[in-house]
Amino acid sequence: MNRARYLCLCVGLCLPSLAHAHLVSARFGDFYSGLLHPLTSVIHIVPWMALALGNGVQALPQARCVLWLFPLVVGLGVVCGLFMPSSQSLEFGVIATFGVALVAVAGRALPAGVWVLLVSSVGVVHGLAHAEPALEGRALMLYAAGVTLAAHWIILSVTATTYWLCRRWAWCVIGVRALGSWVLAMGVLFGGYRLLV
Repeated sequence: MNRARYLCLCVGLCLPSLAHAHLVSARFGDFYSGLLHPLTSVIHIVPWMALALGNGVQALPQARCVLWLFPLVVGLGVVCGLFMPSSQSLEFGVIATFGVALVAVAGRALPAGVWVLLVSSVGVVHGLAHAEPALEGRALMLYAAGVTLAAHWIILSVTATTYWLCRRWAWCVIGVRALGSWVLAMGVLFGGYRLLV
């Protein structure tokens, strides 16, 4: 009986059906579509986690500022994205945000102005990438609120964990640097793939 199950599983894996990248069912509603959209896409969630890792090694006032600044600029970017035509350069802009992992790789606090500018630019680019031109009115506000909540949840949870671990054990900064280098490598791979395709 087990062999028949394994055979069915192998056949199923060898005959994949058409798939769509991070397709989120619209039947959940606009808020949940906005909430799940960035959480189901590697190209969005990984730079956000890298930003949060970098935020965890910043000074406490800067880290607290980013906890509300990043979701705010992501939400504004979603709304502003409705008035801008989508372009191929926006996708490369999103891939370029993997470079924020350099902050995690360095494991050092940046000057406050530089950090706020970096966080704002990453947030706006990702907000523009999440814009849904088909939405308007109440549906748009619910969708933007969902994306904003996803940004806040990721930045808050990863920043708090990183900050707490790095203040408790000094060797955790090495882990942050290692994760940052992996994120940076993923960005190089994504960028190279998109240039070749």
